[in-house]
Amino acid sequence: MAQRLAETASSPWAVVELDKFCTPEHTQKSQWRRSRRAMLTWLTGKRAAEQQAKDENELRLLPEVKLAHLVPSIDWSPVADSLTQALSEPETSLEPIVFFITPPYGGHAAVVSHWAEQQGIRRIMPPSHQELTEGSLEWVERCGHLNCWALPALERHMLRHTQGLQGVRAFLERALSGRLGRGVIGCDSWTYAYLQQAVGIEGAPAFTLQGMEGKQLADYFVSIADNGQNRLTVYSTRTGRQVLTNQPADQKKAQEAERKASTHKELQRLAAHCRGHLGVAWHYWRKRLREPAQEDAPDASELWLLDALADAELPADTGDVALLVLHALLLHGGLEDQALGDVLPFSHHEALNARLALTRQGILSREDGRWQVAPLSYASVRQLLASRNYLVDPL
Repeated sequence: MAQRLAETASSPWAVVELDKFCTPEHTQKSQWRRSRRAMLTWLTGKRAAEQQAKDENELRLLPEVKLAHLVPSIDWSPVADSLTQALSEPETSLEPIVFFITPPYGGHAAVVSHWAEQQGIRRIMPPSHQELTEGSLEWVERCGHLNCWALPALERHMLRHTQGLQGVRAFLERALSGRLGRGVIGCDSWTYAYLQQAVGIEGAPAFTLQGMEGKQLADYFVSIADNGQNRLTVYSTRTGRQVLTNQPADQKKAQEAERKASTHKELQRLAAHCRGHLGVAWHYWRKRLREPAQEDAPDASELWLLDALADAELPADTGDVALLVLHALLLHGGLEDQALGDVLPFSHHEALNARLALTRQGILSREDGRWQVAPLSYASVRQLLASRNYLVDPL
């Protein structure tokens, strides 16, 4: 397997063993810059802005229809193909269960669902909130009749309290022993880290999507813009330099573009900030693309990328209540208000007030019907939790 993984390391859809995951180049430098920016905000009471090469007030949001063509939703099916290859390796093929984990917005549920559909395998659906709060094992008993199965999102099968862990504990005990046949489990990386401590899942192979470098992000964003057919050029408002293009060019122009790319490295900066996670980088790209405000812009294919790293950040003096809310949301892959109150050590009223405050700050957003850490705030939230010695995910 090690040889196969090494051969696919350059692929943007490389599935690797969890301990082979690597963050992009300059990730530590990106974290240092984020810490410095947060400290300056705390000391001065305002964001320390970098000088911009392009006045962002001259730009406007892209129409939703145009944005849908330039940055369509991520198709995770190629990752499912890579996962199939990993599962066929001799070291993995005899294991009763295998985990596929990704961080928030990383697509693990979609990947495992795609894999199950490709293989014609039944998916295990999550229990209701009532079943979780009552500690019901009925959903676990229903799994006893399966020989081969897929569970796309393990975080939807647990709540962090006594009753809410009974079902997932019983399920994992049976699955790890082989009594449920063979299965693939998709799991949020934060839930995986928590269950390692609360339940114990040692010994089961775990895979993830390898982190992307800036060049891979550039190739991906070019390929999805009208399936690579759009004559697109994107510039950075921070530097004024070209971020990427799929315009045809002769050899001399191509060499010049390559020289410029090696100078500004804007997408490598984005990759490092996102720790190489495509799902988070996709949200940055989609939310920060702009076009010239003038109706008679000379080049309709010219777009601009706002300072992609000027996201909603947590101040360094964020209180314990807010951090506990954020940590609970990450450990569960997002929660509704009722469930959030169930897993916190204070009243539902306090939990709701803290959630509302974080939402007003832009730190939280509603995704798939649940409150989650917003994509553009994820990097700063993860870093602050780590600095306060909270349990963080392995990715």
